[in-house]
Amino acid sequence: MEVIIFIIINFIVSALSDVSLNLLSRNSLTKYYNLKIILSLRHYFKNKSMIKCAVYAGITIVIALLINILISKNLLGFSIPHNNTELIKFVGIAFPLGYVIDIIIDKLKIFGNDLNLYYKVAGAGLWGALAFVFSIIISYLIQKYFALLS
Repeated sequence: MEVIIFIIINFIVSALSDVSLNLLSRNSLTKYYNLKIILSLRHYFKNKSMIKCAVYAGITIVIALLINILISKNLLGFSIPHNNTELIKFVGIAFPLGYVIDIIIDKLKIFGNDLNLYYKVAGAGLWGALAFVFSIIISYLIQKYFALLS
């Protein structure tokens, strides 16, 4: 059950992160501070529902997370992290996995051509890997917090 909860939390974290990026890409302060990577996402978000984009982000993270869970279970003996040491090992798998998945998303144009500008500005790999790791760490902290409450 805790694996399913971890997956659901990651979906929510990544969806909310996507909504945040969507809003930031339209914000005048983003233009003012010349945050090119965030501005480059504007074209992707332009004619799409915020909910649809958030769901796509959530599904992408869940697919990557399921692969990460399988690798972790087979190599390390645990499905999701339960302590900081396991979190570091789990993230050690997640970063290169997220990097490769982001490159695949770019090369196969999984989300169409609307991310071309983003990949031209940001490059493929690093930011996708960081987004995946961010989702895992935040989800781990949320799950730990709620475990303390129960």
